[in-house]
Amino acid sequence: MNSYYKNTLYPLQDKALKVIETSKTPFYLTGGTALSRCYFHFRYSEDLDFFVNNDSKFPNYIQEIVKVLSKFNLETKIKTDTYCSIFIENKLKIDFINDVASRYGKIVKQKLFSQVDNPENILSNKISALISRDEPKDVVDIWIIATNKKIDWKEIFLSTRSKAVGIFPPLVAEKLETFPIGLLERINWVEGKKPKKEVFVKDIQKIISEILQ
Repeated sequence: MNSYYKNTLYPLQDKALKVIETSKTPFYLTGGTALSRCYFHFRYSEDLDFFVNNDSKFPNYIQEIVKVLSKFNLETKIKTDTYCSIFIENKLKIDFINDVASRYGKIVKQKLFSQVDNPENILSNKISALISRDEPKDVVDIWIIATNKKIDWKEIFLSTRSKAVGIFPPLVAEKLETFPIGLLERINWVEGKKPKKEVFVKDIQKIISEILQ
């Protein structure tokens, strides 16, 4: 499985990123792929997620994106005024989202791509995702950020609530507390990066304590 990412999917991601870079659109790379490939290198991530924030020119940007990506075997799966999902070479899913106006922190220039989301804003979005869906990767992504960065949880929750309603520390703590530890097996870990279960549980308890302070 890991050889598929190294030899097939990640090289295709790299090619797509270089082409998207030429579009000169303001999309920034975010989500799990940004988190793993630009910051913590802990799990393999399949999709590319790009955001802009409440930008009226989103449809124009998508036109330009489709134009530059047309060099690939391209299929547009979904296209609305705020969302576009594209598959290239029948392997790589790329999502473009016109997100809410609120965003925490700055865009970061990285070697992989010139416009990359910061870990704290990704954390804010992951907390929102944690409440709306049951994905082991959301818990793991929250864990990797919180154990590698000094987090101002009050600021993070302010950011999260500016994007989605009804998200409060006790609810997030409960979701983390009840996470089935066996689901760690579903994560495509980078070699040597999978934590021991007892370490992960201890880290999650520490995160919960910090959230509830």
